[in-house]
Amino acid sequence: MKLRTLVLGAVLGLVMTACNGGGADSPEGTTEAFVKALSEGDCDKALTLATGSAEEQVKGTKDAGCEATKEELVGEVTCETEGEKSTCSCTIKNQLLGENKYNYELEKVDGAWKVSSYQKDMSGMMDGLGDMELGGE
Repeated sequence: MKLRTLVLGAVLGLVMTACNGGGADSPEGTTEAFVKALSEGDCDKALTLATGSAEEQVKGTKDAGCEATKEELVGEVTCETEGEKSTCSCTIKNQLLGENKYNYELEKVDGAWKVSSYQKDMSGMMDGLGDMELGGE
């Protein structure tokens, strides 16, 4: 009876892990976990998922108090991966700023995906500025 319970527990654990969207060991899962950590004001967790300039940004956020932003992902994280580098994007909803697209660069560090840089996607804003006429005609 104990063996059956142990096997059933192991199978359920595998199923739950498989249905978790890849977990933090995929670029998508790492990006989701990183966004969630910052949204909840958990800079220590975000630091475990960061490297490079992203790590420096999170340290700055932590030094400033690391308050929860209460942002949420809208839709799914999409990534393009080549070898040990990945570029991901997602839309994040903020109560004050609405929905904005963000881009994340990730790389594998010691076999684990880490966010190496991130920023708001400004391409839509620049496209809108290009459509405006200057000179008031």
